[in-house]
Amino acid sequence: MATLYVYPKRGEPFTLPLEGEKITFGRGDDNTLPLPDPFCSSHHAALTIDEGRYRIRDLGSKNGVYVNGKRTQGEVEIRSGDEILIGQTRLSLDRKLMSNVELSDGPQPSTSFNTIMKLNDILKMPASRTSTRAAVPSVDLEKIQAEHRLYSVMTEVSKALLLHRPLNELLEHIMELISQNLPMDRGALLLREGSPEQLIPKVVRINDKSLAGQKMQLSRSIVDMAFDQELAVLSQDAMSDPRFRARDSIITAQIKSAICVPLWNNEKVIGIVYADRTALLDQFNEEDLRLLTLLANLAAVKIENARLVEKALENERMERELALAAQIQRDLLPQGSPRVEGYEIIGLNLPCFEVGGDYFDFLPIDEGRLGVIIADVSGKGVGAALLMASLRASLQSEISAGYDPAAMTSRLNNFVHRSSSSNSFITFVFCELNLKTGGVRYVNAGHNPPALFKSKGALERLKPSGLCLGMFHSSKYEVGTAAMEKGDILILFTDGLTECRNKAGQEMGEQKIFDFLRRNSKRPASDLLKEIKAQFQEFTAGVMPFDDTTIVFIKKTA
Repeated sequence: MATLYVYPKRGEPFTLPLEGEKITFGRGDDNTLPLPDPFCSSHHAALTIDEGRYRIRDLGSKNGVYVNGKRTQGEVEIRSGDEILIGQTRLSLDRKLMSNVELSDGPQPSTSFNTIMKLNDILKMPASRTSTRAAVPSVDLEKIQAEHRLYSVMTEVSKALLLHRPLNELLEHIMELISQNLPMDRGALLLREGSPEQLIPKVVRINDKSLAGQKMQLSRSIVDMAFDQELAVLSQDAMSDPRFRARDSIITAQIKSAICVPLWNNEKVIGIVYADRTALLDQFNEEDLRLLTLLANLAAVKIENARLVEKALENERMERELALAAQIQRDLLPQGSPRVEGYEIIGLNLPCFEVGGDYFDFLPIDEGRLGVIIADVSGKGVGAALLMASLRASLQSEISAGYDPAAMTSRLNNFVHRSSSSNSFITFVFCELNLKTGGVRYVNAGHNPPALFKSKGALERLKPSGLCLGMFHSSKYEVGTAAMEKGDILILFTDGLTECRNKAGQEMGEQKIFDFLRRNSKRPASDLLKEIKAQFQEFTAGVMPFDDTTIVFIKKTA
């Protein structure tokens, strides 16, 4: 059985065995794991468990769910060792996190016992001119030796960071390189993550084993100086420094000197690096501060590059998955138009993304009847396409010679309600066309009413006869009827057609399409579809489509 390690912002860490099929998180007491976290929503996230696989989903929270520092979109699979951030609460699957680093409030800064250097000064100017304290004349040889050491270290570290590593592995490697070139008793690398943003310990180094069991308390005022003011801070007597004084950990650990520097990636500060020493005779000095600041700058740039590489790899993976999903979706849609004597039947689907949530189909019921379906799944992308595929499979299993359209739609509604999230639903129209008589029986579950243009000029609408699929369990539906005669045209469409907008923000609307069909009702259905597609593309030229568009034509020709 897997274990979830939970680290609240306040209070002691604890564990939660992952039992059952679903675990919910949030401030509400009705959650599986109530979190007294002011940055959590009442119902923040849900973790589902299915045959040893774990997936977490944001339930529409204000501050989101972060997995390994990235805000999730939709449902995300998590694996052993992954770190989850919900509000200010950290969670990890089957792996203990570093919880011995804590930011502590303390007195406001004073420069009595410290050296404070501006980040830009360190990155641009010689060491002898960067300190805020009075410059002390030094022997040129010492200066040359210091500069040579600095150059050598930076060169070696740069070489060591050339190869790409996964981010978590890279952070460990960076801290190891810093520790090798700047001996320390303890050190920590923290990155800013989450919503609200907070500093999260990513790597902790304890080189002095006598300090292993003690909590590392970092003064919030010093951390804020490094992060917010972009300053490198050196305390050469931490026990006397007012920013550390009264910190039990400083007294217990006998910390004599400490450094805190920003991780600057040449655009912004993404975190901090902290290091301390206990030896009174081997305290950090200004050269150490300058070295750590430069190493942190080099590390921050590498971290940003690693993030960009991982993002590019993730985008590439998603593009492959989307391309595969798009191909699957295309395979699920009709591969051609049904050839039925006395009718022209044709359909078109234009997804706004590679994978969309619109669906249409032609399903033979028996020799004399044809089912014509159009549906619009709420949402876009892979999730909508998967729900559409599930609907198609369920629908095909329902169709038989003795089926009842109303009862079938009720069962489809219950299936969608049971197998999708509370904010997912499907608008749906099923038309049973009697190929001999032209009679139409239909169920409209909250969809745009299809329009039946009579050859003599009248217009009939196939109005909704029930709620959208998946909105409420056990919804009931009624069967409506219509009749098609020679020359009649029935058009089914999704709202992507009528609600599309041009550059001026105007909607295309139904009237323009309906006027065109009235004027051109004698033309073949294939010509009508091509012309409406052309009008749609002309109207939306230069505008990114925000919804899928699907159109189905049925024209009775005899």
